[in-house]
Amino acid sequence: MKRPMIILMLLVIIFTVCPSPGLPLNDSSNETALQTASAVAFSNESESSSVPSLSYIWSVTGIEPDQVTMMLNQDGSDLYGQAKYEPDSGQAWNAVVIGFVEEDRVYLVLTALKDTVQFSSRLKGTYDAASGSIKGDILQVSNGNISLRSDFAAMWINPDISSYTSARAEPRAEASALGQEKNATLPQAKESLLPASSQKSRYHDVREDADRILTGVGDISQIPIGMSGL
Repeated sequence: MKRPMIILMLLVIIFTVCPSPGLPLNDSSNETALQTASAVAFSNESESSSVPSLSYIWSVTGIEPDQVTMMLNQDGSDLYGQAKYEPDSGQAWNAVVIGFVEEDRVYLVLTALKDTVQFSSRLKGTYDAASGSIKGDILQVSNGNISLRSDFAAMWINPDISSYTSARAEPRAEASALGQEKNATLPQAKESLLPASSQKSRYHDVREDADRILTGVGDISQIPIGMSGL
């Protein structure tokens, strides 16, 4: 909307300063038109300069015990980007970020999955251009309930947002243990599918010794047949 307004005011200036042939010049109307155009241009310039540039990679504290890294893109007053958490121990996660900036007021919503549960953190703060930081409060919600009320602080650490990379989330320990348990039971399952003749029995079938018992061939009880002493 800003560009069409500027074009419209320029047209007004042109038709005012350069009247149609045969019309007398009016210095007062020309001066009024120029003043109006200057006021509009100054207003547009002030409005654009009132939106600070927040397109950085930020370090955010307060959401988790360790720092969260956040990358923000900016389109006018609209903000959008990503965030990640990569602790030394524990589960990493990635999040999407959306929000807007209005003068020095910054509003962001960060949404992620943590332990298979979705949570959203609303960050509302004030941008300090001198220190390059944002400070404010957090309202975090998960499972439909408030899970955190606290303060946060964000400091920009890198203007090159193209260098941002997502966190590499490791699989959960429970899932790994379950996979190992399934693999451990797999050989037993395969053995149970083999024919009965190919499976080893823990018991000896005495019917296999019938021929040796009748003919006396073989040592069954360590005592020859007919010499039991009875």
